[in-house]
Amino acid sequence: MKQTKTLLFLLTLIVSLMACQSIQKKDMHRIEVVSYIRTWPLGSTQEEIEKNINWKAEDIRGDMIDMLNISFGLLTQNNKIYIPEYNGKDEKKRTFPNLFQEVEKLKKKYPSLKINLSVGGWGADGFSDMAASRENRETFIKDAIDWIKKHNLDGLDIDWEYPVGPDWGLPIKTRPEDAQNFILLLQETREALNLAEKELGRPLGLSIAVPASTWYVEKIDIKEVEKYITYFKIMCYDYYGAWSDTTGHHTNLYNNPSDPAWGGWSTDQAIQLYLEKGIAPEKILMGVAFYGRAWKGVMPENNGLFQPYKEAAFPDGISYTDIEKLEKSGEYTRYWDDLAKAPFLYNGDTWITYDDRESLDYKIKYIEEKGLGGIMVWEYGHDIEERLYSFLHEKAR
Repeated sequence: MKQTKTLLFLLTLIVSLMACQSIQKKDMHRIEVVSYIRTWPLGSTQEEIEKNINWKAEDIRGDMIDMLNISFGLLTQNNKIYIPEYNGKDEKKRTFPNLFQEVEKLKKKYPSLKINLSVGGWGADGFSDMAASRENRETFIKDAIDWIKKHNLDGLDIDWEYPVGPDWGLPIKTRPEDAQNFILLLQETREALNLAEKELGRPLGLSIAVPASTWYVEKIDIKEVEKYITYFKIMCYDYYGAWSDTTGHHTNLYNNPSDPAWGGWSTDQAIQLYLEKGIAPEKILMGVAFYGRAWKGVMPENNGLFQPYKEAAFPDGISYTDIEKLEKSGEYTRYWDDLAKAPFLYNGDTWITYDDRESLDYKIKYIEEKGLGGIMVWEYGHDIEERLYSFLHEKAR
């Protein structure tokens, strides 16, 4: 009897120790879930967007995410911030005049949810001129701090796409000095946020969105950038789109060697670019896409993967909400590329690349293995029914 009690005690002790180690491991590798949320109306097509239906605070599950970035603020010619749908000069485009009333409701309902203002986005101009002089930078930074104070925000996200830019060019003004001016902008913004923290008595974050591309880490001193920011949010999506010669995965975790585009690209390769430059893993957020890219007139070989097409479908992207409806309709077949760890839909004509629960599961495991800071989602409006957010909440917590 005594031996039995001793054995039970030892087994209980072992189980308790294993549980403690499991809890500690989970705490050490807690995955931050950060999401952008658009300021323009919801929808995957222009017709839907023209209905001017905006998200409301009641649509957002703030307990499923850690941080929400209001996207996007743009720059005026005077280096100040405006949001076209909120306070832009064109009254017809002010489709979201109650934006910050909804933000206030969110803050009250989810006091631990961090809400930031994101400035920039693809094609957003004015950054090069703003960052070119200390005076211009001071104007921008002061205005950004004013937005944070006025709307009780938790920080700033700068989405300058991109300082200097790739050799194939950009739709915005750039100058060679952008690389250094970008760092000055981040340094001075961080210093101003530090002062504001003391005044407000709470922490304020500074993050940036960065491309999943080789040229960026060569043109920008990202180790210097690292000193001033909370997170690098790597945009690990849009590897394929309407600009591509064939269909292909737009947010695959790994490369498929059969990929005809420059030998292929992947999220793993993009993350490695930053890690190899010495960026701390905990400062990296892996971008994932809650929307898909699609093409029409796709040839049937290989179930449409890496095949020519007649035209792009959903040129602005199709939301996961709409993709799930197509999958459930029975009109499409879901396929899985086990090399790329990526799903796709095909109905014999239209081909869709996207993220789903299975691909996200592999990405979460990758984040844990690499010790990355977490995951960044573009964007909440694409999964307004929280199908994927619920999965992230279950797996990343």
